[in-house]
Amino acid sequence: MAYELLFRNHGRASAELAEGSEQDHATSQVISATFGDFGVEQIAADKLLFINLTRGFFTGELPIPCSPHQVVLELLENVEVDDEVMAGLRRVKDQGYRIAIDDFIGEVGRLPALGLADFVKIDIEAAGDTFDDVLALAREHAPTALVVVERIEDDALFTRCREAGVDLFQGYGLQRPVTLEAVSLTPSQLVCLRLVRALTGAEVPIREIEELVASDPALSLRVLKTVMSAAVGSKSEITSLRQAIVLLGRQQLCSWVVLMLLGGVTSVDTEALTMVLARASACARLSPAHEDLAYTVGLLSGVAGVLGMRDDELVDTTGVSRTVRNALVERRGPAGSALRAVLAYEDDEPFVIADAGHAVYEVSRAYLAALSGAMVTVGSVLERS
Repeated sequence: MAYELLFRNHGRASAELAEGSEQDHATSQVISATFGDFGVEQIAADKLLFINLTRGFFTGELPIPCSPHQVVLELLENVEVDDEVMAGLRRVKDQGYRIAIDDFIGEVGRLPALGLADFVKIDIEAAGDTFDDVLALAREHAPTALVVVERIEDDALFTRCREAGVDLFQGYGLQRPVTLEAVSLTPSQLVCLRLVRALTGAEVPIREIEELVASDPALSLRVLKTVMSAAVGSKSEITSLRQAIVLLGRQQLCSWVVLMLLGGVTSVDTEALTMVLARASACARLSPAHEDLAYTVGLLSGVAGVLGMRDDELVDTTGVSRTVRNALVERRGPAGSALRAVLAYEDDEPFVIADAGHAVYEVSRAYLAALSGAMVTVGSVLERS
């Protein structure tokens, strides 16, 4: 029916987080990794995703950047259901999100929220001897919601809950949690900060925003993945980074960048960053009629190299178009030929450059100019203000 996404400290069975900012940080990491590193299809295919949210996400202090298409927002048990939270619940409900009330054990103060719930989750262990009363209370105050019982550890508990008319079940007795891991780059904090300023500033040209995103390979890759996995309203194939930025939109992009900052980001290795940007820019210079496509192809090629992935593996996680795949994986078209020539230049293979339809001098001039620009860009990223 669905998957629940949880943050876990390495090697620990529970989150073990303090209140407030640490929980916000954990939630931000979960959302950012789900949509930016893995992609919804890789994690859940077409099933629902339950995500625990802290108070700030419901009150509007923190952005909810993902589309309501596959997402269920869980209201944690430690969030006080006051007027501000109720207003936030109504707002996200109006936006199309489904709501789950987490770990309900009959608290009177949480009853108003049940009226907006699509799911009510009952912790059978915490409810103890009052389970039947808690279930009746959930049915009374959330008559249209599905009831999910958590901590189903054995067949006896499952049978008891099924006979009580429970709708859905969750627990180690059914399936144990799986830890997901992925190799990923993390965006530069300084680039993210500059991008937030640009996105919230007045009349900032879209070109400036594109240049900021393009200056950070990790951020570029997350934008490409996010456009497809967050269901931002378009099923069009993505052929360039510029198209992805336009489809995502300024407000949505700003939300994702804020979330990345909150989740914790670190600087990309300087040498790797320079190489990726130089390769992307050189490809664009060698294919001026298809500049955006060639830059994106060069960027993805560089990122794949840094991550130690095959080009086709990276393409499969981004949701980019067949045009990009053909250029990146099969080296087809002008952008593919440009990439082949640039890679041959990096490997000092002049005959391959000629076979790709480019002169060695042409590629050398393009690459050196691209490298010079990349070094300037990296210098500005690392510059302290």
